Amino acid sequence: THLALGEEFDNIIFTNNNTVYTALQGIIEWGSDVNLWVSFVPIRENLFILPWDLRLSLFEDLLASSFPEAGSGKPLGYHNTSAIDRFLNQKWLTEQVDIFIIDASPSLGLLNRAILLGSDYFITPLMPDAFSLQWIENLWKTFDKWKRGWKNSARALAGSIPSDKVLSWEWLFIGYILNSYNQYADIPIKAHREWMEKISQSVKEFLSEMHCKNWLVEKSWKTSLCDLKDYWRLPSDAQIKSKSIFELNPNEDFQSAPGTIENLNKAKEEFEALFKNIEWILLKY
Repeated sequence: THLALGEEFDNIIFTNNNTVYTALQGIIEWGSDVNLWVSFVPIRENLFILPWDLRLSLFEDLLASSFPEAGSGKPLGYHNTSAIDRFLNQKWLTEQVDIFIIDASPSLGLLNRAILLGSDYFITPLMPDAFSLQWIENLWKTFDKWKRGWKNSARALAGSIPSDKVLSWEWLFIGYILNSYNQYADIPIKAHREWMEKISQSVKEFLSEMHCKNWLVEKSWKTSLCDLKDYWRLPSDAQIKSKSIFELNPNEDFQSAPGTIENLNKAKEEFEALFKNIEWILLKY
């Protein structure tokens, strides 16, 4: 998110009072409900953001009791676990939002559980290394447990609970993003190519065939949504200058070393291709 927004992201994070936490504050602190008056911050035409907040750890603490309550059919459990989903659905209805993109943390905690159980699709970033292979298998095991657990307990016991408070749980995997590969002569280096092949097969076995449907099964593993190369110094330069990586000026923002301008142009191409690939899948599916 920071790479794409730069200074705008910094200003929003540190000066804006509207965050995901303030939208959920009534539930967390007072036992009431989501605050639908919390508004998204305009960034560019048709692009808005609602910043994350470290205080969401308090909401995750609440979810520790809310998921078992929902699993026992108790209304309060449904009320709390569906909070983010209900907030976004109301914003969709009142503000005509086409797509919500949630930049979630790389964890398998209760907060991400609540987010994913209410999502339609998910994408995972990966790197060409052994840890990503372990991560893929962990995702499969955890997601399978989450889906089966929710379907067989909270969904089965929902009864007269309003439908907007019962998370849908049937999200689909639509692809992965491969981050930070190194290249030589315009192709990934041999070690990274080998990891890429292993990752593709692991994605097929544990994510595509388990959490996908129809033609998306093959498409989601055969090629990544985008391969994002290691842009070397550009991410750190972007943070220093508080700019998005696309807005760095070669004449002002960094000393031009061999390959730096090429990396800058490549970053623009790859991020644009990533969005277009996601957009194509959502429109097609």
